[in-house]
Amino acid sequence: MHNPFSEQRGKPRRPQRVASEIMRMMPDLIRRHVKLPEDIFVSIVGVEVSPDLGVAKIYFSVIGDDENRQSKKAEKLLNTKRGILRKEIASRMVMRQHPELKFVADHTSANAARIEQLLDQIKHENKGSEPTEL
Repeated sequence: MHNPFSEQRGKPRRPQRVASEIMRMMPDLIRRHVKLPEDIFVSIVGVEVSPDLGVAKIYFSVIGDDENRQSKKAEKLLNTKRGILRKEIASRMVMRQHPELKFVADHTSANAARIEQLLDQIKHENKGSEPTEL
């Protein structure tokens, strides 16, 4: 007999569904309830919900100049408003318990851009030199 509540591939499906729903509604909630400075643009890049649905880590990236400083500022602002955001999620999602929210800055895009810049620099430095044989 098929059990609709069974785990698929060893991972529960419910945390994934909750994460997907939080990711879908988070941009609108941030826009409505968090007063970010005009020079900070936040993009939600992922949501992970713990298997017990107790914690939701919301990963975001910041677009703009001085991303490191701005991401710290945005992380602080978002985490101070997490209670209001959790309350809004609770009003939109039918669940017995709603996860605690934790905002985490994601530096993947900034790191990728820095690696790309370094690779270009190496490429241009090696362009003038002749290849050596081993």
